[in-house]
Amino acid sequence: MSTKSDILNLLQREPLTVVQLCEHLAVTRNAIIVQLKQLESEGLVRRSKIRPPNTVGKPPVVFEAAPGSEDVTSTAYQILLTHLLTVLKDRYAADELGDVLEQTGRQLAQSAGLDHPKDFDSGLRAAMAAADALGASTEAVVQEGGVMVRNFTCPVGSVVRDEQCVCRAMAGFFSEATGFPASEHCLREDRLICQYFIQQGGTPVE
Repeated sequence: MSTKSDILNLLQREPLTVVQLCEHLAVTRNAIIVQLKQLESEGLVRRSKIRPPNTVGKPPVVFEAAPGSEDVTSTAYQILLTHLLTVLKDRYAADELGDVLEQTGRQLAQSAGLDHPKDFDSGLRAAMAAADALGASTEAVVQEGGVMVRNFTCPVGSVVRDEQCVCRAMAGFFSEATGFPASEHCLREDRLICQYFIQQGGTPVE
């Protein structure tokens, strides 16, 4: 692990000062301070209000893991999603499950403030930037009747390979963010390439 992840791991166990972190990790004070500043800027670490016992004079700053840092290194989400979809497939018809996932994608766009775009182009740019921030690598290709958004890295690729209905969620996401109907046309035969066609000339989505 890196010093940064080592620091976070220690602070998730207990609040510590810079000196204590140096002792635990056997690295210099400067190395600890640099990593702490990065962790603070990312909202993963904060300065604690705890005062170390038996302190004389000005107390040293104590750092602790911030709320929300508990799962920053988690790899459980894709595994959980895969098993959740397996259970849902046993309980819902394919069309029903697809509708649920499409609505999930729409809600994702809404929660990110991407619904009701000013115009198609700005909505598309914002949606692609949001997808890229989640781990995608998108490009837009103008085609007859609309735009094909291609994603060369999929944030949930391992799930999509097993459960193709997940792509309905991203289609719903792009539809909500642009205001026009979107459908998935993902390529899965070899390396996964996600594709979503946005029908720009179609009826706007209410």
